[in-house]
Amino acid sequence: MVGKLRFRMTAPAGAFERAMQRNQGIMAKAAQGAMNQAATNIKREGRADIKGAGFSNRFANSFRANVYPKGGQASVGAAALIFDTIKYADIFETGGSVHGKPMLWLPLPTAPKRIGRQRMTPALYIRQIGPLFTINREGKPPLLAANIGISARQRASGSVGKITNARLRKGAAGGGPKQVVPLFVGVDDVTLKKRFNLRRITAANAAKLGQYFAENLKDE
Repeated sequence: MVGKLRFRMTAPAGAFERAMQRNQGIMAKAAQGAMNQAATNIKREGRADIKGAGFSNRFANSFRANVYPKGGQASVGAAALIFDTIKYADIFETGGSVHGKPMLWLPLPTAPKRIGRQRMTPALYIRQIGPLFTINREGKPPLLAANIGISARQRASGSVGKITNARLRKGAAGGGPKQVVPLFVGVDDVTLKKRFNLRRITAANAAKLGQYFAENLKDE
């Protein structure tokens, strides 16, 4: 009868720790790669969704996805922060009403859309071009108007022509013929429809993190 045999494995000093560190590094790289993949997909699909809703490239590029830790480090606790640098962007994700304080002043279709790279607003207009004054209309929303420089021919015909920032600056500067043109209309509130699907895109990619992790693990 064969007696009992006992076996014991003795690893060289530090071998177990080194093996664990090596495996930890592989797992960290796979986790970081999975998070990078998810963030890249979210940013690409989200920006396409914004442009598909009819918004500009500038608006689309304000949608960001930052992955942590930064600086090329890898961590099993990798995380992503999804955000938009345009503060009012979320209203297009949920839909809803925006209320004025006390009124919202919306640019009229004939007004310039921007001053430089900034969206036209009454405050920006006053700061960079000149004064505005109110036109109250009985039973109708009020208007904010400004002076625009016109030629003698335009004054004679009564046609103002295209409203440009340059001509508005000329009208604000004084001297020469000018005419009053409305630029903004005041409303109590505006109801906006849902236009974006960014949360759905983010959730769909978050649900695939396990798949992305497995794919990155195979590459190690």
